[in-house]
Amino acid sequence: MLRMRPTIVLFGDSITQQGFGFGTDSPGWAGLLSSAYTRRADVLNRGFSGYNTRHAIDILPSVFGPTVADEERVSSSSSYVGRPLFVTVFYGANDSSLPGDNEHNQHVPIAEYEENLKKIVNAIGGRFQGNDPKPPIILFTPPPVDEKAWDKFCLEGFNELSPRTNEVVKNYGDRVKSVAKEFGCSVVDSFSLLGGNDSEEVYGKNLDDGLHLNGSGNKLLFEGLMNTITSDFPELAPMEDGNGKYGEKGIPLEGALWKELC
Repeated sequence: MLRMRPTIVLFGDSITQQGFGFGTDSPGWAGLLSSAYTRRADVLNRGFSGYNTRHAIDILPSVFGPTVADEERVSSSSSYVGRPLFVTVFYGANDSSLPGDNEHNQHVPIAEYEENLKKIVNAIGGRFQGNDPKPPIILFTPPPVDEKAWDKFCLEGFNELSPRTNEVVKNYGDRVKSVAKEFGCSVVDSFSLLGGNDSEEVYGKNLDDGLHLNGSGNKLLFEGLMNTITSDFPELAPMEDGNGKYGEKGIPLEGALWKELC
């Protein structure tokens, strides 16, 4: 019987798409995650630059595969991503753009954003039925935005604005926490991790262009995710004891240790 290596699915916008690194020498948060799970699980990056939660709902079937309604039985073989250890959902940076930006049309009203997140959580969970437990879904709040730096980047690069404010982003993050509480999901609070509750000078140091993450921002996000995994799902963290293979808990290394083959 063919054994598939477990997967980890990252579903989000450009901050996920750039998660393996983009225009910087520093690794992205997804790259750091992939390194942590080397030989344990394959990290599948399903990030879509510019997408909001409306777009996410539209593309979700092509990412995760059919629902129970689509097939008589849903199993790992009928999922496009295997049966993940866990799934991250990281949307909101575009939904929280200000209304009236007719050039980009990324804004989603906050009430609709909350409902869309509920639909996304339900839709992902619906792909994984059967006797095995459903993979945990970890929700991310959108990160802070350095308004002046982002405006400068947009004007210099594209001669147009895509306005956002840190206060509005925080409000969208509160809706993420509300959905997580309702559905029993864990949360990685990107906004707080990157210093969004502090001054612009503080959180601006973790952003590349005022919106996307730089090296320190990616590292903070990765550390926040790993802390969530080890505290909420220790059985899904990389196994550390027993030479990474014969420990008491966690995801072990695949295959025999090299000394066992000599």
